[in-house]
Amino acid sequence: MKNPNAVPPPPIRTDDKTREANWDLPIHPETVGRARGLVRETLAVWDVLSVVENVTMVVSELVSNAILHGKAPVTLALYRYGRIVRGEITDHGTAWPVPTPAGPDEEHGRGLAIVTAYADRWGVIPAQNGDPEGKTVWFVCAEWRSR
Repeated sequence: MKNPNAVPPPPIRTDDKTREANWDLPIHPETVGRARGLVRETLAVWDVLSVVENVTMVVSELVSNAILHGKAPVTLALYRYGRIVRGEITDHGTAWPVPTPAGPDEEHGRGLAIVTAYADRWGVIPAQNGDPEGKTVWFVCAEWRSR
């Protein structure tokens, strides 16, 4: 298992308007906090601070889901297109995210409602390597939507 506190590689600059960064994440409870830190650090370098809170909230929920319901390996990828950030969380589990209603006293079931509230769009696509068990949950947060 990789150390969740290892220093991540810096974001890869591809041009002045498009950037990308990605990390392999261990299946470990500390990973969610580390993923939030990676988001904050990366978006600060990319100078898209207006979407930091939205992207951080969405990544936190989706990485939590991948750790709880998915299967390793788990990856987090961020892409910046001008003032728009797209995120992708990939895992190799069979369970796909399904929104469920949660009562006021229930501990679980609100994660995808939070994703819907903080992202402009989100969805799920099958793993691109032909793995029938894998999927990528993607989302988009744009500067004009930030709170």
